[in-house]
Amino acid sequence: MQNQENSNKNRGNNGRKRKVPATHLINWVGGKRLLRKYLEPLVPDDIISYMEVFGGGAWLLFYKDKWADLEVYNDFDSRLTNLFRVIKYHPNELRREMRFMLGSRELFEQFLYQEGLTDIQKVARFMYVITRSFGGRGETFGTVKKSCGGASKSHKNLMDRAYAIHNRLDKVLIENRDFEKFIKQYDHEGAFFYCDPPYTFGAGYAVTSTKDFDHERLRDCLKNIQGRFLLSYDDSGKVRELYKDFEMVEVERLNGINNRQAGERKNKMFKELIIANYPIRETFYERFHRNSA
Repeated sequence: MQNQENSNKNRGNNGRKRKVPATHLINWVGGKRLLRKYLEPLVPDDIISYMEVFGGGAWLLFYKDKWADLEVYNDFDSRLTNLFRVIKYHPNELRREMRFMLGSRELFEQFLYQEGLTDIQKVARFMYVITRSFGGRGETFGTVKKSCGGASKSHKNLMDRAYAIHNRLDKVLIENRDFEKFIKQYDHEGAFFYCDPPYTFGAGYAVTSTKDFDHERLRDCLKNIQGRFLLSYDDSGKVRELYKDFEMVEVERLNGINNRQAGERKNKMFKELIIANYPIRETFYERFHRNSA
């Protein structure tokens, strides 16, 4: 019965059910919308369990309907884990809470400082602030001059995506643990860990900020696991030195929000590394560089 209301909400004007793909829910700084097409072919086919250690917006998790028999989302930011728990177990209550939250600078600024009392209130206000802020940073009201977006984006589309994610999360476990404890908890020979930690420079959120993240502790943890890991990082000298003994490939992508700014294209590109403790070079270059010679 819980999904009957969801089904009615997803019907178009012709009465047919309109399927909304569960590809993403929110934008998140460092999200892997542009990188996941490179990551997906590098995930082994024979894994037993799939774990996202720094889940964030879960862009890679939602890229497929199912990665393995066991899927676990983890993030140390309790705002994110609470978000996905409420989406998983209480989507109808969340929709009712957000029903009249229309685009408003005044409401946005109120929610910045009043996070709510219940879990559902907290999630509703967190979603509101993130989805209506500039660049998904949750700091400033997202205004646009010539198109529909920013704080004026469709509220209905957001809730349609939330219901789609609700179905995708059906068998996904949700954890809120330090990365080292999480990895040790779920490590075994058939385990796969996708890691997208705070980068060595650039922006970050308060809970897992770039400036105080222990990159050496992550390396030391990963080098001793029984399972396999795939790691995305900024292309920096520090990262190259830390992971010099592992498989490594280079990728280049548009630099998020900055790709819309004026200037030469080369200044809008961001270089990243994909690192693994199993062979990935041959698959990567065969898939993405075979015609570039």
